[in-house]
This record gives sequence, structure tokens and C-alpha cells, in this order.
Amino acid sequence: MQGPTTGRSRLEQDEKGGKKSGLLAPIQRESERKRHLPGSIPPEIGLLNKLVNLTLANDNLTGELPVEIAMLTSLRILNISSNAIGPLPIEIASLEKLKHVHLGGNFFSGKILEEYLEFLGLNGNDLSGEVPSSLSKLKNLKSLCIGYYNHYEGGIPPEFGSLSSLELLDMGSCNLNGEIPSTLGQLTHLHSLFLQFNNLTGHIPSELSGLISLKSLDLSINNLAGEIPESFSALKNLTLINLFQNKLHSPIPYFVSEFPNLEVLQVWGNNFTFELPKELGRNGKLKYLDVSYNHLTGLVPRDLCKGGKLKTLILMNNFFIGSLPEEIGQCKSLLKIRIICNLLTGIIPAGIFNLPLATQIELSHNYFSGELPPEISGDELGSLSVSNNRITGRIPLAIGNLKSLQFLSLEMNRLSGEIPDEIFSLKILSKINIRANNISGEIPASMFHCTSLTSVDFSQNNISGEIPKEITKLKDLSILDLSRNQLTGQLPSEIRYMISLTALNLSYNNLFGRIPSAGQFLAFNESSFLGNPYLCAARNDSCSFGGHGHRRFFNTSRLIIIVIALVTALLLVVATVYRLRKKRLQKSRAWKLTAFQRLDFKAENVLECLKEENIIGKGGTGIVYRGSMPEGFHHVAIKQLVGRGASECMSSIAGSYGYIAPKYAYTLKVDEKSDVYSFSVVLLELIAGRKSVREFGDGVDIVRWVRKTTSELSHPSNSASALAVVDPRLSAYPLAGVIHLLKIAMLCVKDESSDRPAIREVVHMLTNPPQSAPSLLTL
Repeated sequence: MQGPTTGRSRLEQDEKGGKKSGLLAPIQRESERKRHLPGSIPPEIGLLNKLVNLTLANDNLTGELPVEIAMLTSLRILNISSNAIGPLPIEIASLEKLKHVHLGGNFFSGKILEEYLEFLGLNGNDLSGEVPSSLSKLKNLKSLCIGYYNHYEGGIPPEFGSLSSLELLDMGSCNLNGEIPSTLGQLTHLHSLFLQFNNLTGHIPSELSGLISLKSLDLSINNLAGEIPESFSALKNLTLINLFQNKLHSPIPYFVSEFPNLEVLQVWGNNFTFELPKELGRNGKLKYLDVSYNHLTGLVPRDLCKGGKLKTLILMNNFFIGSLPEEIGQCKSLLKIRIICNLLTGIIPAGIFNLPLATQIELSHNYFSGELPPEISGDELGSLSVSNNRITGRIPLAIGNLKSLQFLSLEMNRLSGEIPDEIFSLKILSKINIRANNISGEIPASMFHCTSLTSVDFSQNNISGEIPKEITKLKDLSILDLSRNQLTGQLPSEIRYMISLTALNLSYNNLFGRIPSAGQFLAFNESSFLGNPYLCAARNDSCSFGGHGHRRFFNTSRLIIIVIALVTALLLVVATVYRLRKKRLQKSRAWKLTAFQRLDFKAENVLECLKEENIIGKGGTGIVYRGSMPEGFHHVAIKQLVGRGASECMSSIAGSYGYIAPKYAYTLKVDEKSDVYSFSVVLLELIAGRKSVREFGDGVDIVRWVRKTTSELSHPSNSASALAVVDPRLSAYPLAGVIHLLKIAMLCVKDESSDRPAIREVVHMLTNPPQSAPSLLTL
């Protein structure tokens, strides 16, 4: 923090004071010329007993602060920040009129003095010891900045809660430990609380909801646990919330989306679960959103850029599902998009590839499909990555419009066609990766005009032709991977002159001839050339594979492969006919069972387990048996339906009544989401201690009962919903655990299958429960 006057020297006398002393004249002349004042502050400074403002900030001053400064009895403002002065004289405490002290960015050491003012800035020094609780006696203090490169012992004094005039408390990066005092909630005038980069532990006190003037809250990079308190819904003035790199869990509260002035929400590196609030961004002011490295799922909210101000969107390493909203592609203010490592599907909105200000777009490691748009633009885009998706079609020629592009990653997709020449018109392109696609054609000659390239990976494609000798024009190329293609011809001996090339992989092609042994080839080992049966080491005298010999040998090899393929196909036909005949013989005595997914056991294995000794439970809709399956597929639960209603239902629908998804009952379309629904019904049975049907009246199953019960609560909340439906026998189980399970169950019984999470997400959420919470018994 800088004081009200910084960056130049200024000495002011009281209006009723006399003439300036001889000491002041040279100092004043230096100020007028706007130069720094090297050296130290002389003891004669004490002669200026009418001095009101002493500002010597950022002036390269060294040495000690003279004790004579205590003689400046009229001094109100002292700003000697950003110098190299120390230590701190205790005599300053005698200056009764001093209101503003800024000593930050020096080398003061020792303990903090306890007798200051309205503004106290000691940040950026080398202070140690405990933070003195007696600072709480400074009832007029408005700004307290004592962090950054100080190294205190202990934590935040609870007495700071009595600093009733305090507006700014900055104790970031100063080795604090312990818990955040709940008394800080009494600071009703505080607009900024900065406690980041410390070792604070415990929960975030719910009493901090008393900070009704708070605009900026930074508790990042600590060891805080628990949830965001529900009481924080009262903090309507918040514009910045930084909670990243802690151990917080549970959902991000819905009320966060209702803060009317919220601009920054950065909570990455925690254990938050479930969905982002759907209305997040609807206030029209959101600028920076980073929720990466959590366990969030659900859809990406549509209104994140409603106000057209969003600059950073980082959602990576979560479990978001569904399509990316089209509105994201219309967000012209975006500078950075990072959504890698999620479960997103559908076509990438075309507008994302035409954002005028974007510098970084990373959409890798998802399940995006469709083709890349033919129109692509953006003068600022430096990095584009859509790797490891299911993108088809050709590489768009319009990528050549991205004049600032340095990194292009298209690998591990289903792209086809040839590599466009337009890409290599990019003057600063440094890295291109199109590995593991279906790219064909030859290596473009235009590539050798793109001399800025340092890394090229075209491996695992269908690229043919020879390696051009012009590759040596790429003087800065350090990585070249052309492995697993259909390249032919001999190795260009000119590669030996490419001294920058440190990694070369040409394995598994159809190259032939001798491997040169001079120059840069000495830096590559045998693995660089594996899978080229017609390549010979330089010292191999028997190497005789020229072009004609290669073709004769290749033709012979191809003939052998064709013969083997035909014989294999004939054997497959014979085996298929045999299996069909065998099935006809068994058809009359086989049960009519339909498997809707791939299993590792057969119907016969199931029937063998329907024995009296294998019964593990009986219910209103049937009997459950324990089954041991072969091939290591250890134990499964087998349910045999009984009763008239069950048999009628099962005559056309494969599934137990009460457990099947409603939509499946009339569409008969089975997918993974149907299993997710059934699993969640079982989960609700465990939570409520009730059967799925026959306990709630005609036409009502356990899913409808839970929805009806929780919707009729007079004061709905997570806790109230759980207590309304939970089995009393679970009274000793942690409440947060029940809430966690109930939310997972209700998420998985959404009417629309597309709204349900994948089973992979369900497993992930179940294996990452809340770490600690009170039990139901205590409530």
C-alpha cells in the first residue's frame, strides 16, 4: 500500500511555521528536479519542528532512521516506504499528532510498536514476534497493513475485533497460523479483508457475515476446511471472493449467484461438489471465474457472460457435463478460456473460435464432437488446444488467420484430409501437434517456410511420401515426431546439420537405406528408427535395400498378408456357422433373457445361483440372491421378481417396477443413465429405510415421495430435507454425509436422462464425501 503521496520527496511546514531551515533547501531542490535522494536521513531532520508531512518514498535511502525524528512534534504524515531503512526507533511513539505512518518495503526488524494512528503500514519488512494485541487500542485506526515478508509467530489477535473504525485489514503472506477469530465479524466498516498465503486452519467463521460493508475477501492459500457459511448470504456488497487452494467442500452456495456486485469468484483447488449455481453471472458484472480442480458437475451456467464483461473462464479438471452454452461463444470480452479435463459433449460453439480478444483457448480432454468451424479469426489468440476429443472433418484453412498463434494442439481427434498450407503462413507458430488423427497426404512443403517452429508432432496418422530435404530450413526445430505413418524413401542426410534437433522419432514407417552416422544423428538412439525393417545401421555391410529391392520385398510381404487375411476370414465364417447351430439346439431349453449391456457372465451362470442357500433378502417385489460369477467377476445381486404385477411389467420392460426410469417405461431406450436412475432408487431406499413402492399410496414411488416431502417444508434447507426423509436408525451417522448422499440420489433421478450424471461421476462423488460434520444424533 502506498500512502496519499508517493513516488517523490516532499517536506511541508505548518502554515503558521517559520522559515525552512538550511537543511531543507537542498532537499527541496532535489524534489523540484524529481530525483531520488541517495544516502541516509541526517539527524538534523529534527530541527524541522514545524514539519507536517515527511514523504521520502522510493528514494533509495539507506541507513537507520535517526532518533531525532522524535523532535518533529508537528508531524502528521510519515511516508518513507520503499527504501532500505532500518531499524524502527521507539521514539516515534512520542509523536502525538502523527496519524499516517507508511514504512512498507524497508528492512525494519524486531517487534511492532504498539502506539499508532489512523493508517499503519508496516508491510514488506522483516518484522517478527507475535502480532501485538495492544494494536486494538488504536480506536481511530482505519487501515492496518502489516503483512508481506514479515514473519510473525502465532495468529490473528481476537482483540482486533474491537477496531471499530477499521476499513482495511491486510495481513497477507506473513506466516499467520491458527483459526480466524470470529470477533473480526464485528468490524462493520471493513471493506477489505486480506488474509491470503498463510497457514490458517479451521472453518471460516459464520460470524464474518457481520462484515456488512465487505467488498473484497481473500482467504486463499491456507488450510481452511468446511463449507462456505450459509450466513454469508448477508454479504451483499461482495465484489471479490478468493478462496482458492484450501480444503473447503460441499456445494458452492446458491446465494453466491445473487450477490449483485460480484466480479471475481476464484475457488480453485478445493473439494467443492455438485453444480455451479445456475444463475451465476446473471448480475451482469462477473469478470473472473476460476473453479478448476474441484469435483463440480452439472451443466455450465448460461449467464456467465450476461453483462459482456467476463474476461477469464477457467473450469478445468472437474466433471461438467452437457454442451457448452452458445452464449460463451458470443462473449466478446473473453481473454482466456480453459475448460480442459471435463465431460463436455456436443459441438463447440463456433463463436469461441472468433473471439476478438482471446489469447488462450483450451478445450482439450472432453467429448466434443462435430467439425471445427470454417470461419476462424482472432488477432490476439496465442494458444489453441482442442486435443483429445471426438472432432471430425478437415483442419480448417482459416486457422491461418490467427496471426498471433504460437501453440496449436489438435491431437487425438478424428480429423482427416491433408494438412493445410495456410497454417504455415503463421510467422510465430512455435509448436504444432496433430498426433493420432486420420491425416493423409504428404508433408507440406510450406512447412519449411515456417522457420519459427520448434516442435512438430505428426505421428500416428496416414502421412505418406518422403521426408523432404528442405526440413533443414527449420533451424530452431528441437522436436520432430513423424512416427507411425506411411513415409517412404531414404533418410535425408542433411538432417545431420540440424544442431538444434534434440528429439527425433521416425519409427514405424516404410523408410529404407542406411541411417547416417555423422553430425546430429549421433544424438539419436535406435528407438528413433524402430519399425522400419528396411533401414540399416551405418556399419551393417549386408544392407542392400535400394528402391527396387524394397519394392520387390514389399510386394512379397503384401501378398503374404493378403493370404493370411483370407484364411483368417474363412475360419471366422466356419466358427460362426458352428455357433449358430449350437444355439438353435439350446434355444428350446434356454430362458429368454435379454442383456442390455456387455457382461462378463452368461444366463446359465445366473440360473445356477437361484438356490435357497444364496438368499440374502426378500422384499415386496421379489427375492434377492447372492451370485458368484466366473472369470473373477466376484459377486452380484440377482433379483427374481414375483407377483402378478411384476410379471406383467416384466413382460415388456426389462427392469423392476419402482426402479426403472420413467422415460424408459414408454420409450424402451436403454442407456447408462437408466442404470444411474435405478442405482439412485436403491440409494434412496437405504437413506429412508423404505421400499421403493407400496408404502406411499397408489402411483407414488419413493422418488415422488422424497420430492413431495422436501417441497412441502416450511423452511427448506439441506439439513431440513435430509432430516425429513432419513431413516431414524441412521441417527449416529454424520448429517453432512446424509445430505451428500441425498443430493447425489436426487441428482441421479432427474426426469431427463441428459440431466443425470454419468456413473463415473457418481462414483467420484461417492468416494469424496464431506470430511467432518455433526451427527444426526446431536440435532
